[in-house]
Amino acid sequence: MRRLIERAQALVRRTGAALGLLATAMQSGSFALFGGFAVIPEAPLCAARPVVESTTRKPITEVTSVGITYFAGRSRNGDDAHLAAALTSELAHQLLSARVATRAPARGRANERLLSVKLSDGGDLTDVDLSMTGSVFREDGMLRTAVRVTRTSDGAVIWTGTKIRPILDLPILARLIAQEVVTRVGAKLSTPAPRAAPEKTAELYELVLRGLHARSRYDADELSRAIGYFEQAVEMDLKSIQARELRESAELRLLAWGGRGDTLERRLLARNQLRRVLQRARDASERLVEEADEEIRDGQLTHACQLVKEAIALDAHSTPAYALRSLLRVRGGQVREAFSDAETVTQLGRPVWGNALRAIVLTRAGDTARAGQETRRLVVESRKRRGTLPFWDARFIAMALNDRGDWPGAQATLRRIDPKDPRVPWLRADPGLQPPTAPQRPTRRSR
Repeated sequence: MRRLIERAQALVRRTGAALGLLATAMQSGSFALFGGFAVIPEAPLCAARPVVESTTRKPITEVTSVGITYFAGRSRNGDDAHLAAALTSELAHQLLSARVATRAPARGRANERLLSVKLSDGGDLTDVDLSMTGSVFREDGMLRTAVRVTRTSDGAVIWTGTKIRPILDLPILARLIAQEVVTRVGAKLSTPAPRAAPEKTAELYELVLRGLHARSRYDADELSRAIGYFEQAVEMDLKSIQARELRESAELRLLAWGGRGDTLERRLLARNQLRRVLQRARDASERLVEEADEEIRDGQLTHACQLVKEAIALDAHSTPAYALRSLLRVRGGQVREAFSDAETVTQLGRPVWGNALRAIVLTRAGDTARAGQETRRLVVESRKRRGTLPFWDARFIAMALNDRGDWPGAQATLRRIDPKDPRVPWLRADPGLQPPTAPQRPTRRSR
Protein backbone atom coordinates (compact mmCIF):
# COMPACT_ATOMS: atom_id res chain seq x y z
CA MET A 1 0.00 0.00 0.00
CA ARG A 2 2.92 2.34 0.71
CA ARG A 3 4.25 1.79 -2.80
CA LEU A 4 0.80 2.53 -4.16
CA ILE A 5 0.57 5.83 -2.29
CA GLU A 6 4.06 6.85 -3.42
CA ARG A 7 3.17 6.13 -7.06
CA ALA A 8 -0.04 8.13 -6.76
CA GLN A 9 1.83 11.07 -5.22
CA ALA A 10 4.27 11.03 -8.13
CA LEU A 11 1.39 11.08 -10.56
CA VAL A 12 -0.17 14.01 -8.71
CA ARG A 13 2.97 16.05 -9.18
CA ARG A 14 2.90 15.34 -12.91
CA THR A 15 -0.81 15.48 -13.74
CA GLY A 16 -2.57 17.08 -10.77
CA ALA A 17 -5.39 14.57 -11.10
CA ALA A 18 -4.24 11.05 -10.18
CA LEU A 19 -4.81 11.39 -6.44
CA GLY A 20 -8.42 12.41 -6.96
CA LEU A 21 -8.98 9.43 -9.26
CA LEU A 22 -7.34 7.05 -6.80
CA ALA A 23 -9.40 8.34 -3.89
CA THR A 24 -12.61 8.01 -5.85
CA ALA A 25 -11.78 4.47 -6.88
CA MET A 26 -10.85 3.41 -3.33
CA GLN A 27 -13.98 4.96 -1.82
CA SER A 28 -16.24 3.25 -4.33
CA GLY A 29 -14.32 -0.02 -4.18
CA SER A 30 -14.13 -0.07 -7.99
CA PHE A 31 -10.44 -0.88 -8.29
CA ALA A 32 -8.35 -4.03 -8.40
CA LEU A 33 -4.78 -4.91 -7.50
CA PHE A 34 -2.61 -6.71 -10.04
CA GLY A 35 1.00 -7.39 -9.18
CA GLY A 36 1.01 -4.64 -6.53
CA PHE A 37 -0.37 -1.95 -8.90
CA ALA A 38 -3.78 -0.32 -8.62
CA VAL A 39 -5.82 -0.64 -11.80
CA ILE A 40 -8.67 1.84 -12.07
CA PRO A 41 -11.37 1.02 -14.64
CA GLU A 42 -11.76 3.29 -17.65
CA ALA A 43 -14.45 5.95 -17.44
CA PRO A 44 -17.75 4.92 -19.04
CA LEU A 45 -18.25 5.83 -22.69
CA CYS A 46 -19.02 9.55 -23.11
CA ALA A 47 -18.94 10.07 -19.33
CA ALA A 48 -18.84 13.67 -18.13
CA ARG A 49 -15.52 14.59 -16.57
CA PRO A 50 -15.16 17.08 -13.74
CA VAL A 51 -13.84 20.48 -14.76
CA VAL A 52 -11.01 21.79 -12.64
CA GLU A 53 -11.50 25.51 -12.23
CA SER A 54 -8.43 27.70 -12.24
CA THR A 55 -8.23 30.37 -9.57
CA THR A 56 -5.12 31.98 -10.99
CA ARG A 57 -5.64 35.66 -11.71
CA LYS A 58 -4.07 36.59 -15.04
CA PRO A 59 -2.80 40.10 -15.67
CA ILE A 60 -5.02 41.86 -18.18
CA THR A 61 -2.17 41.94 -20.69
CA GLU A 62 -1.98 38.11 -20.66
CA VAL A 63 -5.61 37.47 -21.57
CA THR A 64 -5.91 34.86 -24.31
CA SER A 65 -9.60 33.86 -24.22
CA VAL A 66 -12.99 35.59 -24.14
CA GLY A 67 -16.41 34.09 -23.49
CA ILE A 68 -19.54 35.82 -24.82
CA THR A 69 -23.03 35.09 -23.58
CA TYR A 70 -25.57 35.79 -26.32
CA PHE A 71 -26.85 39.33 -25.88
CA ALA A 72 -30.45 39.89 -24.78
CA GLY A 73 -32.93 41.69 -27.03
CA ARG A 74 -34.74 44.10 -24.73
CA SER A 75 -36.71 46.24 -27.18
CA ARG A 76 -40.28 47.31 -26.34
CA ASN A 77 -41.94 45.05 -28.90
CA GLY A 78 -40.13 42.03 -27.43
CA ASP A 79 -39.34 40.57 -30.85
CA ASP A 80 -35.73 41.58 -31.40
CA ALA A 81 -33.87 38.42 -30.45
CA HIS A 82 -32.71 38.17 -34.07
CA LEU A 83 -30.88 41.51 -33.74
CA ALA A 84 -29.22 40.52 -30.49
CA ALA A 85 -28.14 37.14 -31.87
CA ALA A 86 -26.76 38.71 -35.05
CA LEU A 87 -24.78 41.30 -33.10
CA THR A 88 -23.36 38.63 -30.78
CA SER A 89 -22.30 36.41 -33.69
CA GLU A 90 -20.71 39.32 -35.56
CA LEU A 91 -18.88 40.40 -32.40
CA ALA A 92 -17.48 36.90 -31.92
CA HIS A 93 -16.40 36.85 -35.58
CA GLN A 94 -14.57 40.16 -35.14
CA LEU A 95 -12.81 39.03 -31.94
CA LEU A 96 -11.64 35.81 -33.59
CA SER A 97 -9.35 37.97 -35.74
CA ALA A 98 -7.71 39.57 -32.70
CA ARG A 99 -4.01 38.87 -32.25
CA VAL A 100 -2.75 38.82 -28.69
CA ALA A 101 0.88 39.70 -28.00
CA THR A 102 2.59 36.96 -25.98
CA ARG A 103 6.19 36.35 -25.07
CA ALA A 104 8.09 33.47 -26.59
CA PRO A 105 9.70 31.20 -23.98
CA ALA A 106 13.14 31.50 -25.58
CA ARG A 107 15.19 34.67 -25.98
CA GLY A 108 12.31 36.81 -24.81
CA ARG A 109 11.18 37.70 -28.30
CA ALA A 110 7.63 38.91 -28.83
CA ASN A 111 5.15 36.49 -30.35
CA GLU A 112 1.47 36.62 -31.33
CA ARG A 113 -1.47 34.24 -31.14
CA LEU A 114 -5.12 34.52 -32.09
CA LEU A 115 -7.60 35.27 -29.33
CA SER A 116 -9.76 32.30 -28.35
CA VAL A 117 -13.50 33.08 -28.37
CA LYS A 118 -16.29 30.97 -26.86
CA LEU A 119 -19.99 31.63 -27.49
CA SER A 120 -22.46 30.60 -24.80
CA ASP A 121 -26.23 30.43 -24.55
CA GLY A 122 -26.15 30.98 -20.81
CA GLY A 123 -23.75 28.12 -20.01
CA ASP A 124 -20.56 28.01 -17.97
CA LEU A 125 -17.76 30.43 -18.91
CA THR A 126 -15.32 29.71 -16.08
CA ASP A 127 -12.74 28.29 -18.48
CA VAL A 128 -12.07 31.65 -20.20
CA ASP A 129 -10.18 34.74 -19.04
CA LEU A 130 -12.83 37.35 -19.79
CA SER A 131 -16.62 37.11 -19.81
CA MET A 132 -18.86 39.44 -21.84
CA THR A 133 -22.58 40.11 -21.52
CA GLY A 134 -24.81 42.73 -23.13
CA SER A 135 -28.24 43.92 -24.21
CA VAL A 136 -29.60 45.35 -27.45
CA PHE A 137 -32.32 48.04 -27.61
CA ARG A 138 -34.10 49.26 -30.74
CA GLU A 139 -34.79 53.00 -30.78
CA ASP A 140 -36.37 54.57 -33.92
CA GLY A 141 -34.28 52.68 -36.44
CA MET A 142 -31.18 52.76 -34.22
CA LEU A 143 -29.56 50.03 -32.18
CA ARG A 144 -28.26 50.83 -28.73
CA THR A 145 -26.22 48.21 -26.96
CA ALA A 146 -24.96 48.11 -23.38
CA VAL A 147 -21.96 45.85 -22.80
CA ARG A 148 -20.12 44.63 -19.71
CA VAL A 149 -16.77 42.79 -19.71
CA THR A 150 -15.48 41.14 -16.53
CA ARG A 151 -12.50 39.03 -15.53
CA THR A 152 -13.78 35.55 -14.67
CA SER A 153 -11.16 34.82 -12.02
CA ASP A 154 -12.28 37.59 -9.65
CA GLY A 155 -15.26 39.35 -11.28
CA ALA A 156 -13.38 42.61 -11.79
CA VAL A 157 -15.04 44.87 -14.39
CA ILE A 158 -12.68 45.45 -17.31
CA TRP A 159 -14.99 47.62 -19.40
CA THR A 160 -18.60 48.69 -19.51
CA GLY A 161 -20.10 51.01 -22.09
CA THR A 162 -22.85 51.88 -24.55
CA LYS A 163 -22.71 52.15 -28.35
CA ILE A 164 -25.37 53.38 -30.82
CA ARG A 165 -25.59 52.85 -34.60
CA PRO A 166 -28.33 52.45 -37.27
CA ILE A 167 -29.67 48.92 -37.77
CA LEU A 168 -27.90 48.53 -41.13
CA ASP A 169 -24.63 49.40 -39.36
CA LEU A 170 -24.85 46.34 -37.09
CA PRO A 171 -21.49 44.94 -38.35
CA ILE A 172 -19.86 48.31 -37.62
CA LEU A 173 -21.44 48.36 -34.15
CA ALA A 174 -19.91 44.95 -33.43
CA ARG A 175 -16.52 46.26 -34.60
CA LEU A 176 -16.70 49.21 -32.19
CA ILE A 177 -17.36 46.88 -29.25
CA ALA A 178 -14.61 44.48 -30.32
CA GLN A 179 -12.16 47.37 -30.54
CA GLU A 180 -12.97 48.43 -26.96
CA VAL A 181 -12.19 44.92 -25.74
CA VAL A 182 -8.94 44.30 -27.62
CA THR A 183 -7.59 47.73 -26.68
CA ARG A 184 -7.84 46.82 -23.00
CA VAL A 185 -6.04 43.49 -23.35
CA GLY A 186 -3.20 44.78 -25.52
CA ALA A 187 -4.40 43.01 -28.67
CA LYS A 188 -5.26 44.21 -32.16
CA LEU A 189 -7.86 43.23 -34.76
CA SER A 190 -6.25 41.86 -37.90
CA THR A 191 -9.16 42.08 -40.35
CA PRO A 192 -10.31 45.24 -42.17
CA ALA A 193 -13.16 47.21 -40.64
CA PRO A 194 -16.53 45.88 -41.89
CA ARG A 195 -18.98 47.88 -43.94
CA ALA A 196 -22.69 48.31 -43.35
CA ALA A 197 -25.02 45.44 -44.27
CA PRO A 198 -25.41 45.07 -48.07
CA GLU A 199 -29.23 44.95 -47.98
CA LYS A 200 -31.07 47.94 -49.44
CA THR A 201 -33.35 48.58 -46.49
CA ALA A 202 -33.46 47.83 -42.78
CA GLU A 203 -36.69 45.88 -43.35
CA LEU A 204 -34.99 43.56 -45.86
CA TYR A 205 -31.97 43.17 -43.58
CA GLU A 206 -34.20 42.17 -40.68
CA LEU A 207 -35.98 39.53 -42.78
CA VAL A 208 -32.59 37.95 -43.47
CA LEU A 209 -31.62 38.12 -39.79
CA ARG A 210 -34.96 36.60 -38.73
CA GLY A 211 -34.35 33.73 -41.11
CA LEU A 212 -30.87 33.20 -39.71
CA HIS A 213 -32.06 33.34 -36.11
CA ALA A 214 -33.37 30.01 -34.85
CA ARG A 215 -33.17 28.38 -31.45
CA SER A 216 -32.27 25.15 -33.21
CA ARG A 217 -31.27 24.70 -36.84
CA TYR A 218 -32.50 21.10 -36.63
CA ASP A 219 -36.11 21.78 -35.62
CA ALA A 220 -38.39 21.17 -38.62
CA ASP A 221 -40.82 23.94 -37.70
CA GLU A 222 -38.07 26.52 -37.21
CA LEU A 223 -36.43 25.54 -40.48
CA SER A 224 -39.74 25.99 -42.30
CA ARG A 225 -40.17 29.37 -40.64
CA ALA A 226 -36.66 30.42 -41.70
CA ILE A 227 -37.40 29.43 -45.30
CA GLY A 228 -40.51 31.62 -45.13
CA TYR A 229 -38.47 34.66 -44.06
CA PHE A 230 -35.96 34.09 -46.86
CA GLU A 231 -38.84 33.75 -49.33
CA GLN A 232 -40.13 37.16 -48.24
CA ALA A 233 -36.65 38.63 -48.63
CA VAL A 234 -36.34 37.27 -52.17
CA GLU A 235 -39.76 38.68 -53.08
CA MET A 236 -38.75 42.07 -51.69
CA ASP A 237 -35.49 42.10 -53.68
CA LEU A 238 -35.37 39.66 -56.59
CA LYS A 239 -31.70 40.52 -57.18
CA SER A 240 -30.59 39.62 -53.65
CA ILE A 241 -28.05 36.83 -54.13
CA GLN A 242 -27.62 36.41 -50.38
CA ALA A 243 -31.34 35.85 -49.77
CA ARG A 244 -31.48 33.24 -52.52
CA GLU A 245 -28.42 31.38 -51.23
CA LEU A 246 -29.72 31.39 -47.66
CA ARG A 247 -33.12 30.11 -48.80
CA GLU A 248 -31.51 27.25 -50.72
CA SER A 249 -29.25 26.36 -47.77
CA ALA A 250 -32.24 26.26 -45.39
CA GLU A 251 -34.21 24.10 -47.83
CA LEU A 252 -31.40 21.56 -48.10
CA ARG A 253 -31.00 21.52 -44.34
CA LEU A 254 -34.72 20.83 -43.95
CA LEU A 255 -34.44 17.86 -46.33
CA ALA A 256 -31.26 16.65 -44.62
CA TRP A 257 -32.82 16.43 -41.15
CA GLY A 258 -36.43 15.90 -42.17
CA GLY A 259 -39.60 17.97 -42.11
CA ARG A 260 -43.20 17.36 -41.06
CA GLY A 261 -44.32 16.04 -44.43
CA ASP A 262 -46.06 19.30 -45.30
CA THR A 263 -46.53 20.99 -48.67
CA LEU A 264 -43.11 22.69 -48.52
CA GLU A 265 -41.23 19.43 -48.00
CA ARG A 266 -43.21 17.63 -50.70
CA ARG A 267 -42.47 20.47 -53.11
CA LEU A 268 -38.74 20.24 -52.41
CA LEU A 269 -38.77 16.46 -52.87
CA ALA A 270 -40.66 16.84 -56.15
CA ARG A 271 -37.85 19.13 -57.36
CA ASN A 272 -35.38 16.30 -56.65
CA GLN A 273 -33.48 18.46 -54.16
CA LEU A 274 -32.85 15.49 -51.85
CA ARG A 275 -29.96 14.28 -54.00
CA ARG A 276 -28.06 17.47 -53.08
CA VAL A 277 -28.23 17.20 -49.27
CA LEU A 278 -24.54 16.27 -49.01
CA GLN A 279 -23.58 19.31 -51.10
CA ARG A 280 -25.07 21.86 -48.69
CA ALA A 281 -23.02 24.30 -46.65
CA ARG A 282 -22.42 23.11 -43.09
CA ASP A 283 -21.33 24.94 -39.98
CA ALA A 284 -18.56 23.57 -37.77
CA SER A 285 -20.95 21.82 -35.37
CA GLU A 286 -22.78 20.00 -38.16
CA ARG A 287 -19.51 18.82 -39.68
CA LEU A 288 -18.47 17.40 -36.31
CA VAL A 289 -21.80 15.56 -36.04
CA GLU A 290 -21.32 13.93 -39.44
CA GLU A 291 -17.75 12.97 -38.56
CA ALA A 292 -18.91 11.47 -35.26
CA ASP A 293 -21.58 9.49 -37.10
CA GLU A 294 -18.93 8.12 -39.44
CA GLU A 295 -16.72 7.16 -36.49
CA ILE A 296 -19.61 5.27 -34.90
CA ARG A 297 -20.10 3.30 -38.10
CA ASP A 298 -16.36 2.57 -38.08
CA GLY A 299 -16.39 1.43 -34.44
CA GLN A 300 -14.27 4.32 -33.16
CA LEU A 301 -16.58 5.12 -30.24
CA THR A 302 -14.17 7.00 -28.00
CA HIS A 303 -13.31 9.46 -30.76
CA ALA A 304 -17.01 9.77 -31.60
CA CYS A 305 -17.68 10.81 -27.99
CA GLN A 306 -15.10 13.56 -28.24
CA LEU A 307 -16.58 14.80 -31.51
CA VAL A 308 -20.15 15.04 -30.20
CA LYS A 309 -18.86 16.81 -27.12
CA GLU A 310 -17.15 19.41 -29.33
CA ALA A 311 -20.29 19.73 -31.47
CA ILE A 312 -22.41 20.50 -28.40
CA ALA A 313 -19.81 22.98 -27.15
CA LEU A 314 -20.09 24.85 -30.47
CA ASP A 315 -23.88 24.62 -30.65
CA ALA A 316 -25.78 23.93 -27.43
CA HIS A 317 -28.87 23.12 -29.55
CA SER A 318 -27.21 20.54 -31.79
CA THR A 319 -30.02 17.98 -31.68
CA PRO A 320 -28.23 15.20 -33.65
CA ALA A 321 -25.18 15.52 -31.38
CA TYR A 322 -27.36 14.80 -28.32
CA ALA A 323 -28.99 11.93 -30.21
CA LEU A 324 -25.66 10.31 -31.08
CA ARG A 325 -24.41 10.84 -27.54
CA SER A 326 -27.51 9.09 -26.23
CA LEU A 327 -26.68 6.05 -28.40
CA LEU A 328 -23.06 6.09 -27.26
CA ARG A 329 -23.99 6.42 -23.61
CA VAL A 330 -26.52 3.61 -23.63
CA ARG A 331 -23.92 1.39 -25.26
CA GLY A 332 -21.57 2.28 -22.39
CA GLY A 333 -24.18 1.41 -19.77
CA GLN A 334 -25.01 5.00 -18.78
CA VAL A 335 -28.76 4.52 -18.86
CA ARG A 336 -29.75 7.63 -16.92
CA GLU A 337 -27.50 9.94 -18.95
CA ALA A 338 -28.68 8.38 -22.22
CA PHE A 339 -32.30 8.90 -21.21
CA SER A 340 -31.56 12.54 -20.35
CA ASP A 341 -30.06 13.12 -23.81
CA ALA A 342 -33.15 11.55 -25.38
CA GLU A 343 -35.32 14.00 -23.45
CA THR A 344 -33.17 16.89 -24.67
CA VAL A 345 -33.62 15.71 -28.26
CA THR A 346 -37.40 15.83 -27.80
CA GLN A 347 -37.30 19.30 -26.24
CA LEU A 348 -35.23 20.57 -29.17
CA GLY A 349 -38.00 19.75 -31.61
CA ARG A 350 -37.34 16.16 -32.68
CA PRO A 351 -39.93 14.04 -30.78
CA VAL A 352 -39.65 11.06 -33.16
CA TRP A 353 -35.92 10.80 -32.49
CA GLY A 354 -36.44 11.27 -28.76
CA ASN A 355 -39.14 8.60 -28.54
CA ALA A 356 -37.01 6.13 -30.51
CA LEU A 357 -34.00 6.79 -28.29
CA ARG A 358 -36.10 6.35 -25.15
CA ALA A 359 -37.31 3.01 -26.48
CA ILE A 360 -33.70 1.91 -27.02
CA VAL A 361 -32.69 3.03 -23.53
CA LEU A 362 -35.69 1.27 -21.93
CA THR A 363 -34.92 -1.93 -23.83
CA ARG A 364 -31.30 -1.89 -22.67
CA ALA A 365 -32.44 -1.14 -19.10
CA GLY A 366 -34.73 -4.17 -19.13
CA ASP A 367 -38.03 -2.28 -19.06
CA THR A 368 -39.44 -4.20 -22.01
CA ALA A 369 -43.06 -3.25 -21.32
CA ARG A 370 -42.49 0.51 -21.64
CA ALA A 371 -40.06 -0.02 -24.51
CA GLY A 372 -42.76 -1.96 -26.35
CA GLN A 373 -45.25 0.86 -25.81
CA GLU A 374 -42.81 3.41 -27.20
CA THR A 375 -42.01 1.36 -30.31
CA ARG A 376 -45.67 0.64 -31.04
CA ARG A 377 -46.41 4.37 -30.77
CA LEU A 378 -43.56 5.08 -33.17
CA VAL A 379 -44.88 2.61 -35.73
CA VAL A 380 -48.40 4.05 -35.51
CA GLU A 381 -47.11 7.62 -35.98
CA SER A 382 -44.90 6.62 -38.92
CA ARG A 383 -47.85 4.98 -40.67
CA LYS A 384 -49.82 8.20 -40.45
CA ARG A 385 -47.26 9.89 -42.65
CA ARG A 386 -47.78 9.37 -46.35
CA GLY A 387 -44.96 8.73 -48.75
CA THR A 388 -41.32 8.46 -47.76
CA LEU A 389 -39.87 8.88 -44.28
CA PRO A 390 -36.99 11.29 -43.57
CA PHE A 391 -33.65 9.53 -43.34
CA TRP A 392 -33.00 10.22 -39.65
CA ASP A 393 -36.60 9.51 -38.56
CA ALA A 394 -36.58 6.13 -40.29
CA ARG A 395 -33.12 5.33 -39.02
CA PHE A 396 -33.93 5.89 -35.35
CA ILE A 397 -37.29 4.11 -35.57
CA ALA A 398 -35.58 1.13 -37.21
CA MET A 399 -32.93 1.09 -34.47
CA ALA A 400 -35.62 0.96 -31.81
CA LEU A 401 -37.42 -1.90 -33.59
CA ASN A 402 -34.19 -3.79 -34.18
CA ASP A 403 -33.25 -3.43 -30.51
CA ARG A 404 -36.59 -5.06 -29.65
CA GLY A 405 -35.75 -7.96 -31.97
CA ASP A 406 -38.16 -6.86 -34.71
CA TRP A 407 -35.75 -7.19 -37.63
CA PRO A 408 -38.50 -7.39 -40.32
CA GLY A 409 -40.16 -4.26 -38.91
CA ALA A 410 -36.82 -2.42 -38.93
CA GLN A 411 -36.22 -3.37 -42.56
CA ALA A 412 -39.73 -2.32 -43.57
CA THR A 413 -39.13 1.08 -41.98
CA LEU A 414 -35.80 1.56 -43.75
CA ARG A 415 -37.42 0.75 -47.11
CA ARG A 416 -39.55 3.87 -46.67
CA ILE A 417 -36.48 6.10 -47.05
CA ASP A 418 -36.38 7.79 -50.45
CA PRO A 419 -33.98 5.68 -52.59
CA LYS A 420 -32.59 8.92 -54.06
CA ASP A 421 -31.17 9.86 -50.66
CA PRO A 422 -27.37 9.68 -51.04
CA ARG A 423 -27.00 8.60 -47.39
CA VAL A 424 -28.77 5.26 -47.82
CA PRO A 425 -25.44 3.36 -48.20
CA TRP A 426 -24.51 4.50 -44.67
CA LEU A 427 -27.11 2.13 -43.24
CA ARG A 428 -25.18 -0.97 -44.30
CA ALA A 429 -22.45 -0.14 -41.77
CA ASP A 430 -24.69 1.20 -39.00
CA PRO A 431 -24.07 -0.94 -35.87
CA GLY A 432 -27.62 -0.33 -34.64
CA LEU A 433 -29.16 -1.73 -37.82
CA GLN A 434 -27.39 -5.08 -38.14
CA PRO A 435 -29.31 -8.38 -38.00
CA PRO A 436 -28.82 -10.27 -34.70
CA THR A 437 -26.60 -12.91 -36.27
CA ALA A 438 -24.51 -10.55 -38.41
CA PRO A 439 -20.76 -10.66 -37.68
CA GLN A 440 -19.09 -7.59 -36.27
CA ARG A 441 -17.84 -5.22 -38.97
CA PRO A 442 -14.06 -4.78 -38.63
CA THR A 443 -12.91 -1.37 -37.45
CA ARG A 444 -10.25 0.71 -39.11
CA ARG A 445 -7.68 -0.37 -36.54
CA SER A 446 -8.30 -4.07 -37.12
CA ARG A 447 -8.15 -3.92 -40.90
